[in-house]
Amino acid sequence: MKEKIKEKFIEVYKMDIKPEELLDDSYLFGPDSVYGIDSMDVLVFINELKKEFGLEYSTLDTDSFMTINNIISFIEKQKKSESV
Repeated sequence: MKEKIKEKFIEVYKMDIKPEELLDDSYLFGPDSVYGIDSMDVLVFINELKKEFGLEYSTLDTDSFMTINNIISFIEKQKKSESV
């Protein structure tokens, strides 16, 4: 899952980096991001993840998508709640 998320991030933002260069705990968006992507652009990425992983959410907490590890945690929690 981690590799797929990294590949999707690189694809969506047309970056010239390899997935292994994308650090799991570095900020993907906002002022602390080394990738120069602002927090409004996170919505594009979230929409792609929604399609890719079949995510459902009624309210959106963009903090859940700030790092690769946060995204994985969000997806795993959602999948776990679906199976209950």
